[in-house]
Amino acid sequence: MAGSVNRSFLTRLGVMAGLLVSANAGAQCFFDQFGEIVNPFDPGCGDVQFTYTENDNSGMNIALGFTPPVTVASLTAVDGFREYLSLHAQHQALMMANPDEVNGSIVGQTLSGRDIWAYQLGDTADSLTVDGLPEPAVMVNTGTHAREWQAPEASTELFETLVENKADGSVGQYLAENLNVVILPVLNIDGFVQTQSFPLNVMADPGQPRDGRMRRKNLRNPVTLGLVDSNLSTIGDNFWGVDLNRNNAVGFGLNNGSWGQGRETSLIFRSLSVASEPEILALQNGAQLGPEDRLRMYTDIHAFTQIYFTPLTGNTRRDNITVALMNHMRVASPRIYRDGRDFPDQVGNQGIGTTSDYFAYTYQIPSWTLETEPLNGAQDYGGTSTHGHSGFILPDSQVARMRDDITNMMRLGFYRQAAPPRIQAVQISEAATGNVVYEASWVTAGGHSRTLAVTSNSAMVPGGDYRLWLAFNKPMRWRDDIGNIIRYQGQTVDGATGSAQLELPTVTGEPTVSIPINTASAWLNQPGGAPNGYLRYADDALVADFTIQANLDISDAVPAVLSISNLDFSDAKLDADPSTAVDWSNGAWINYEDQFGVAGDLGGVDCTLQVFVAPNSGDPPTAGTAICIAAVVPPPPPPPPPPSGGGGGSLVWLLGLLLLMIGWSFRDNVSAGKR
Repeated sequence: MAGSVNRSFLTRLGVMAGLLVSANAGAQCFFDQFGEIVNPFDPGCGDVQFTYTENDNSGMNIALGFTPPVTVASLTAVDGFREYLSLHAQHQALMMANPDEVNGSIVGQTLSGRDIWAYQLGDTADSLTVDGLPEPAVMVNTGTHAREWQAPEASTELFETLVENKADGSVGQYLAENLNVVILPVLNIDGFVQTQSFPLNVMADPGQPRDGRMRRKNLRNPVTLGLVDSNLSTIGDNFWGVDLNRNNAVGFGLNNGSWGQGRETSLIFRSLSVASEPEILALQNGAQLGPEDRLRMYTDIHAFTQIYFTPLTGNTRRDNITVALMNHMRVASPRIYRDGRDFPDQVGNQGIGTTSDYFAYTYQIPSWTLETEPLNGAQDYGGTSTHGHSGFILPDSQVARMRDDITNMMRLGFYRQAAPPRIQAVQISEAATGNVVYEASWVTAGGHSRTLAVTSNSAMVPGGDYRLWLAFNKPMRWRDDIGNIIRYQGQTVDGATGSAQLELPTVTGEPTVSIPINTASAWLNQPGGAPNGYLRYADDALVADFTIQANLDISDAVPAVLSISNLDFSDAKLDADPSTAVDWSNGAWINYEDQFGVAGDLGGVDCTLQVFVAPNSGDPPTAGTAICIAAVVPPPPPPPPPPSGGGGGSLVWLLGLLLLMIGWSFRDNVSAGKR
């Protein structure tokens, strides 16, 4: 059906183009210094129609250098682009087939009355994480600009991937159970359908083609405030419409002179008032599905130039987290995705009315306009570069890989923003007998607090062989299709990352026992829980065998501490104090502590697991506690040497020595359990 419709369009428009050639040969559009067409309604400019071809550049043809893409009717992904009705049908089918994981809502209507849908992906039965806390949310919007067919394809694959992997026992299940993903697949439906109705035809000028396949804006008629018609032959409205990515409150109207936002025929006409367009109101309604106060990330996918345009709000912590997250995500593609801060003239200091500006400033969350490929234009794929806006037309052969790239970047961002890694449970057992000597887990105690529930706490003994089973709140490693632990694209963590040791700071010489968790074989990919299976998700737990040295100089029970340093596969450090649940507020993490108990955005080494070693296995626990080497507050540096020949040097030196002794005393008191 779609093929016959497209052919009828091509036949009709081909005849029309032939008539326009003879009537307007030699006429042209004229541009100002900002690249805006200044005579859009002149005969020979706005009424000229061109046809995209593969190689024919004669007359009113524009050669792409590859077969011009034409949409197809297919629910499932194809080597190319799907028509809007097929994309929408696929979204609805996924919702109907997965009621426990997908919830759809109509969040608005376009000017023509088409319903704008947003979808929530996760476990729709509740809005809680597996440990009973409110779920965080992320949001993806696509189809803001009609001609950027790459974007709805990318978000649809993301949608499909999240649903397909909802019960994979690994990262997909983790995201489904702990994150609310809001996807608005096509915002500018009217404009999108217009471009797909004329896949081979554009108006005006090869250097800046308008309407047809190259319509950017929605279908707002600024004169009547009604609809632009969909007929290319009525040229009076081919230049009209509102750029939805300039219609938002933050930065609205800035850069007006150089960008032409106030000119009705401009590609970036902003409209006359903020959020005047129903599509923008629908986007704001979509954010409420998070709900708004749970949002931790927003992405508006566009095309092209392979770049993250990232608004910085001046909130230092939020901006630092945003940049770090962006840098992790952009290298999760093997292609070159650039840092938009290198192009400040394209971003603006206070926003330019984009949707990402709005979300960055309104919600203080990481937010960006993600421009997908190509990097330069059609020439990246062997196409021609002799016509304007060539990068908006991606060859069919590149679409599948593009979809995968965007999905990989988005999944990493979701995983990282869902929650930092933390220890969830631990078990230490005798290697020979399997007898449990220590077992504990963090249990939600109400609000944002947790309690370490210790169910076993017996002595370990010098010379004893033990097995450590350690579980985290999330899958910590990434595996390839055949089950091998590998680095997630662009990240640094693999199976050899992380360290653990048993420390005895009150024993002479402060001995430590190294526990070999930095091997790929330590991570568990089979269910079953302690001592040999993962806790909830594949690779959320590991095992390692260790031996306590036999020559320990102890006569009574002594405190020991497990020092755990690990990164998840997105390079995030542990929340060093799981007793306070991490959350997000005002653009930054809360309760994300390092080993010194200082809350911030980076995490650190976990030193919360207190065990003990005694001469005999039946000895009772010690009352003391131990502190990790990593958590010891370093003493102040020694004072500089006294100046030669001057008075008072001895006093300064004695004061420095006193401060140094106080630091040492503090360390000893903490290790002895007096803190």
